[in-house]
Amino acid sequence: MTFWAATSVAPLLASDYQTSIRPVLAEYCGTCHSAGADNRIRFLEASSADSVAAEPGLWLNVAMQLRNRTMPPSGPQPSERDRMRIADWIDSTLRAGACDLGVYAGPVTVRRLNRAEYQNTVRDLFGQPIDVAELFPVDGSGGEGFDNNGETLFLSPLLAERYLEVADLVLDQVVISPALTRSFVANDLLPGREVDEHNSVAMAQGDSVSRRLSFYQDAQYEIKVWIRSPAPDENPVIDVSVDGRTAGKLRFTWTPAEANSRSASIAITRGDHTVALTLADQSPTLRLVTLDVAHKRGNPPPAKLAAHLRLFGSEPGEPVIAPRAEAARLLRRFMTGAFRRPLEPEEEEPYLGLFDRSAARGDPFEESVRLALKAVLVSPDFLYRVEEAATRPGNKPLSDHELATRLSYFLWGTTPDSELMHLASAGRLQENEILAAQVDRLIDHPRSRFFARTFIGQWLGTKDVGGRVAPTLNEIQHFYTPRIAADMREEPVLIFQRMLAEDRSLLEFVSGDYTYLTERLAQFYGISDAVQGNDFQLVSGLGGQRGGLLGLGAVQAMNAGYKRTSPVLRGVWVLETLLGTKTPTPPPEIPALEDEKAKADGRTMRELLNGHRANPSCATCHDLIDPIGFGLENYDWLGRWRDVDESGQPVDASGTLPSGESFDGPSELRGVLLAKQDQLLRQIARKVLGYALGRSLLDRDECAVETILREVEDSNYGARSLIRAIVLSVPFRFTQGTQDDLLAARDSIGAQAR
Repeated sequence: MTFWAATSVAPLLASDYQTSIRPVLAEYCGTCHSAGADNRIRFLEASSADSVAAEPGLWLNVAMQLRNRTMPPSGPQPSERDRMRIADWIDSTLRAGACDLGVYAGPVTVRRLNRAEYQNTVRDLFGQPIDVAELFPVDGSGGEGFDNNGETLFLSPLLAERYLEVADLVLDQVVISPALTRSFVANDLLPGREVDEHNSVAMAQGDSVSRRLSFYQDAQYEIKVWIRSPAPDENPVIDVSVDGRTAGKLRFTWTPAEANSRSASIAITRGDHTVALTLADQSPTLRLVTLDVAHKRGNPPPAKLAAHLRLFGSEPGEPVIAPRAEAARLLRRFMTGAFRRPLEPEEEEPYLGLFDRSAARGDPFEESVRLALKAVLVSPDFLYRVEEAATRPGNKPLSDHELATRLSYFLWGTTPDSELMHLASAGRLQENEILAAQVDRLIDHPRSRFFARTFIGQWLGTKDVGGRVAPTLNEIQHFYTPRIAADMREEPVLIFQRMLAEDRSLLEFVSGDYTYLTERLAQFYGISDAVQGNDFQLVSGLGGQRGGLLGLGAVQAMNAGYKRTSPVLRGVWVLETLLGTKTPTPPPEIPALEDEKAKADGRTMRELLNGHRANPSCATCHDLIDPIGFGLENYDWLGRWRDVDESGQPVDASGTLPSGESFDGPSELRGVLLAKQDQLLRQIARKVLGYALGRSLLDRDECAVETILREVEDSNYGARSLIRAIVLSVPFRFTQGTQDDLLAARDSIGAQAR
């Protein structure tokens, strides 16, 4: 296959539109899709080939509907020759004119870190794993179907509050404040009272004194009270309360010493609290001497101590000679990593102001720094990936630090490391060779597993297997366990990682004859002699039962019902996920399949669907969907291979597409899909590009898709080559001038059609 070079629409193609393309379309499609028709998809408004080339998304959909024979839905139909001729003309026209307006970089999309990126980023900023992702709401997906899409990453008031809470939890894991030890003489407590020569104050029953102070950790604190020893026959009781709630009682008795003490261990949360002492009813008058508050703390965990040392460069509680200067140095270093760019002069000053306020009220150095760090962790410069918008029309290169951030979050899902930041600061990251080398370095690093797992899990939908889809219900856990479901989720990730590591062809998503199995997964699949041990191993030569995406148990299980396969779900998945063919939702008047009735009277799923297709409104889509699903009937409802169906009859996995291609079973279906490799490769390229950019792809992005596919053709469409071509592409390295975005307004129809 050859992807056409980007040139203007050829004169011959342009003249064909008026003479032999539009007349046929007008004859068979004009009732619904001409100018003035009561239909939002009015593609026959196009008056010339240039008009067609200007709306690639819309016309790609027209070509797809013609090839799939889903349009026109009923009535007179164009000949097979006209269908193919017009679809080929549309493809040729769109490719020839794809880049007439130049490669489109796209607008700046201000993107909030999603919850996984947030967790990865704080992990790398502080140098230790901190599990906080599950504390945030699930991020919605959008655009090309991923949860890193800037158009769906909103910031609600509830989420803003959660960021404040999580910032404290993060800092709890890395900042070790000195153990709180405070002692207050009687006249330090409120309300003030007259003291005697022993610096004690008198308290009668019901009297109360208090002190408000800062507690730096959620912990147990020892509250100790000293009083002048009571008389031998007196047993005063002091109630200890925190913020008005009684937390303990101190019962005193006579001792021969001049002073007597009692203490209570009380759980107190981090923050400012008021500790009050009240002489209980029926207690004799006493003289209060001191109130001591001490944090009962053991040795901090080694990981937390190491994180503290990395952040502060000193032991907890170690004296700091010039606190403000040290805080400024620490903040500038930390903020550079957190904001993913060099700081402006004095940019740290507002954060130092918080440090100053904390220090002025007597908080330890570590606590004062912590307050400033908390402000950094809720700053828009941290929570959002901020890129400077172009102020003039045309493509504007990203800054090197913006490019480093895009690249790192694309392949690692986290903040740029020191090497990327060094190259960005040196102004060298936009150099082609340097950038390509960094792509290889990032792919070769174990952190690229985040990209493989996230992209594959969300593109295929397999990330929810064992949970939201194909759940491990109690009644089937004796053979379908959570561990097996986890192995099924992992299987496609490892396939993709191999493709990336070895630059294997993207076509192996369909044609691959290998997979990765554990012993328990192999036993679940019914091929128990293939693997020994529960570490994943590369396995090939499985007779066409496994290999590629169609051989994944996760894919087949997620597209099935409970104890019943679903050719419809599987067919739709292949069309939409692999080929990018949008299938419409059923009309509201179409009845649901009578699945339970069919099982009761012994009808197979094929017989049930054949009856369903007797309705002309259903046949339009199901003639395309069902045969693909039938080709996967050798997989049962949990993705295991079978030769007989639920009724005990031999599996019939044959199918014939409306275009005439016939097949029997998954192996032959793979061959049919590989014959559509143009659609397959374009779909994969669009998905990876959409994930990389974190936005929806528009009609004007088709030029970039064409260019990227041409560049990877020589590598036989290698997976690594695709990543490299995307990173070196204009949309990834540039942003678009704001006036150019007006040209994208016409994309709306095409986007709706897709």
